[in-house]
Amino acid sequence: MIYKIIFKWVLILLVTVGASPLAAQKVKDVKFSLSSDQTKITVTYSISPVTDELKYKSSLWLSLDGGSTFIGPLKYVTGDVGMLKTMPTGTLKIEWEIYKDVDDLVGKVVFQVRLETERLPVTPVRFLAYQFSGKTPVGIMYGYRKHKGYYMKLQSNFTFAKGDYVADANGITNFSSNNYWVIGDKQKISNLMVSAGYLHKFSPIIYFYGGGGFGMHNVYWDYASFNEFDEPHENGYVRVKETSAAGLQTEVGVVAFIKNKYVFTLGLQNINFSYLNFSTGVGIKLK
Repeated sequence: MIYKIIFKWVLILLVTVGASPLAAQKVKDVKFSLSSDQTKITVTYSISPVTDELKYKSSLWLSLDGGSTFIGPLKYVTGDVGMLKTMPTGTLKIEWEIYKDVDDLVGKVVFQVRLETERLPVTPVRFLAYQFSGKTPVGIMYGYRKHKGYYMKLQSNFTFAKGDYVADANGITNFSSNNYWVIGDKQKISNLMVSAGYLHKFSPIIYFYGGGGFGMHNVYWDYASFNEFDEPHENGYVRVKETSAAGLQTEVGVVAFIKNKYVFTLGLQNINFSYLNFSTGVGIKLK
């Protein structure tokens, strides 16, 4: 199914990003244009990816031999050069006064924007959120992130039952007594999900998470058995194999911080890539 493929690719992406939370910053899309009086050149560029955990410093370099050698950094420059603003997103622009740095501009002109970064002090982020969904109404999620992040989560409906036998759509499949059985109209659902994983900072207010653990979604029907004289023999619950699942649980989700105080979460979980569960949560950012 399509959601199985989505799950696998999102988890792979989170693991890859998690291995390098401050991925290499690259200068992209460097272009330049000459002013109408031919005394200035405007160079535009962008930086990707950008994070608020780094300080950025750029410099402009010039090549007159097609990029084989460069001279610089050029001194008579203004705009988005030197120490940059926090989170320098979008198109950045440098204006260079040509003849204050060089006597002539002859050759195959190429510009290079060089970037230096410095890691800023990071205040740890911690949050606690109540988790709930339609079939798993009680849960708790704790998250922590500094340069790397993690989370832990527990969800359950705190309904527990024991299946005396196994059933499918046709009834009990492993009933070996000479007595006969009758399926009733009562049903119990037992849900338990315990997970942990990686917490990735996408922006100051948006985090993504992905992880795994153990999950259990068991559906039970009540039954009663009778002897040949129609006298009650035993009763209890049977586990419905077709609609139950237990084993590996994987999940992906998003955490949003509102007014730097409140937390909203939205997640998608599955067990053995068969049982699917949507959950949401609300909570607070801890000091």
